[in-house]
Amino acid sequence: MSTIQRYVLWEIIKIFLLCLGITVLLMTVGGGVNEGLKKGLPPGVILNMLPYFIPEMLRYTIPGCMLFAVCTVFGRMAASSEITAIKSAGINPMELMWPVLTLAYFLSFFTFWMYDACAAWSRPNLHRVVAESLDDTVYGVLRTQRNFKMSGFSVTVKSVQDRKLISPTFQVAATDSQPSIYLEVEEAELKTDPETGILQLMCRDGTVEFGDEGKFEFPDERVIYLDHLNSIELNEDSSTPANLTLKAIPRQIEREEGIVEEAQTDLAAMIQSEDPEAIDPEAIDTARNHLDHHQKRLFRLQAERQRRLSNGFGVFCFVCMGIPVAVWRKSSDNVSTFFTCFLPILLLYYPLLVIGEQTARDGHFGAAPVWIADAVLIAIGAILIWRVNRN
Repeated sequence: MSTIQRYVLWEIIKIFLLCLGITVLLMTVGGGVNEGLKKGLPPGVILNMLPYFIPEMLRYTIPGCMLFAVCTVFGRMAASSEITAIKSAGINPMELMWPVLTLAYFLSFFTFWMYDACAAWSRPNLHRVVAESLDDTVYGVLRTQRNFKMSGFSVTVKSVQDRKLISPTFQVAATDSQPSIYLEVEEAELKTDPETGILQLMCRDGTVEFGDEGKFEFPDERVIYLDHLNSIELNEDSSTPANLTLKAIPRQIEREEGIVEEAQTDLAAMIQSEDPEAIDPEAIDTARNHLDHHQKRLFRLQAERQRRLSNGFGVFCFVCMGIPVAVWRKSSDNVSTFFTCFLPILLLYYPLLVIGEQTARDGHFGAAPVWIADAVLIAIGAILIWRVNRN
């Protein structure tokens, strides 16, 4: 690698890291802390959650920061006639571009890996932080919003006085170990057991309904253990594909294929019944809904890996657009050059990305549509680079 190539690459890396650091800091600390305080989360909980926001922010900020760095360096070089001087010396401008394109190529894979880091590390740990301080979190939110919802648990209150919840209504979803719970009481208090970490609901003078077991009234104090809220395991079988790791996706695809095949067989048996009187339209509708639900989840799972990869390669696509546009404009005003590049990306790339992802999730043409936006942007970028090198 020549001196000029190292110079360009180092300038790109410096500006990229500076821009990335500032952007992530503002979005994570500024946006995250501000939003957490607005929702009433305790400061300690917010600080513990901040590191786990970073991978979420990186996968959104890396493409834009890389585009800004490219526009800054190549725009400045073009404005000071350095690109013209390089051409006059018989050096093809592509010699300056390919190291940056190579960097963008590897950053694309890093961005792709960030999606797996979010699923495997960020979201489970965010869940753990909330679970470990669930009582403080619930109280903080209830003081500001009067209602709180989380993983099958919801509570609405009239008011909060110190640690007492006035006229609360609780709804707890059923688990393998306990039925669903619907509870209305005059007064209640939430407390985490210091030894087990299980959230306890201490309440009095109310009515509780345990699933199909009936409704019961109690005037005295009762303690209900909400142990399932403290589990940090995310259920793969019911989780959305975006929350799954790459390792878990093949298992889920295999599972959904089995469910879909079984559902299709059951539905066909219902429709083709020899006894017309035995056909139950309501049961057929239920079977169809069951089949549609799992078929849609299967399509989303099949497209998920390619969706993440295509989103990651947005970094490479942005750079393919940014380099020739910055050279063509010959302006040291990096902000205007950045927006000149970003506006067509905003109007063309992102709509195509949404359309492609939705088409793939609907099961049309497999996972190929998720690459439409990348293909269009790379094609435009390749034409512009060719014209820059030619002229």
